[in-house]
Amino acid sequence: MSKDDTWFLKGVAILLLLYHHLPFDSDWGFVPKSGARVCVWIFIFISAYGFTLQMKDKYEKKPVRFILKRWLLLYSQMWFFYLFNLTVHIIWDHSLIDYFTSSFFNLPIDMLGLYNLFGKPEIASYWYVNFLIVVIVLFPLLYYLAKWTSWFSIPIVVLVTQLIPYKMEFLHGGQLNYYLVIVMAGILFAQQGVFEKLERFKHKKDFIVTVGSLLLLSVLMVVRYILLPQTEEKWYLSIGPISTLMALIIVMFVYLCRTDGKISKLIQKLGTHSGNIFFIHWFFYNYLIYVLKIGIPVLGFVCCFAYCLGVSLLVEFIKKKTDYNNKIRKGIKILLRE
Repeated sequence: MSKDDTWFLKGVAILLLLYHHLPFDSDWGFVPKSGARVCVWIFIFISAYGFTLQMKDKYEKKPVRFILKRWLLLYSQMWFFYLFNLTVHIIWDHSLIDYFTSSFFNLPIDMLGLYNLFGKPEIASYWYVNFLIVVIVLFPLLYYLAKWTSWFSIPIVVLVTQLIPYKMEFLHGGQLNYYLVIVMAGILFAQQGVFEKLERFKHKKDFIVTVGSLLLLSVLMVVRYILLPQTEEKWYLSIGPISTLMALIIVMFVYLCRTDGKISKLIQKLGTHSGNIFFIHWFFYNYLIYVLKIGIPVLGFVCCFAYCLGVSLLVEFIKKKTDYNNKIRKGIKILLRE
């Protein structure tokens, strides 16, 4: 899978994220809006796929260094927005001052995105960051499991997570179990060279692949909606696998049918801003959309998209002028003695 494929997928996923978080349930329909949550599984697949290539290339015998590097890179992106997020939350809710001053540890725990592990409330951090931190720690273990047992690693992970009584859960994100199969899929696709094997099918019968993919996604989205009322225990064995299948269909469809047209280029460019948009969009949907009194869903989506992209472009301009990314990479190299 090329870098362009990855950026395109991130562009698609961030659009789904903005749609999924749109604060209008009744107007746009709950079925597609709920199904748009597949964006989480797409992002996880891309991360797991990329992590695997990095492990194979440099860190197969240095798992601790891999964990530290990924942690630091994640924090370097999150902390760029953290102070703004924290300030807005405190202005909106003055009681947070009492929370942070009540214990020396509350602020560092929130800054590190570890609130869930310590039973603290989510304030200026994000459940996905907390989740990704856990995945990064577990990743070398999952990587070696996939390398030693190949595709059998998937049923092994499902069985083990079902037998372990403790189910790590993330506020707004659900249980860790829901996402481990897509993590394993990302690892295995990279280790087994799945995309290389699919290469000869690229742009063959695109119409049939497109129609088939859309039909499958529609059916799975409806089934996912029907299964939503199930309990947390059953959710793992229903919506988790369905969302995994939906994500894999989207990933393979993009790989097989993506072109290099103007729209594709625009979505790829959007994908390069997906990380920034993830950290930015909450402010518009939680605050600005109500301050501006936007009551039309389509207008809310378009305005949020424009706001996020505008802020992201400004952020990238600041990073470029301050050489932020290069300084972070150089600092990590010095710290890890690479």
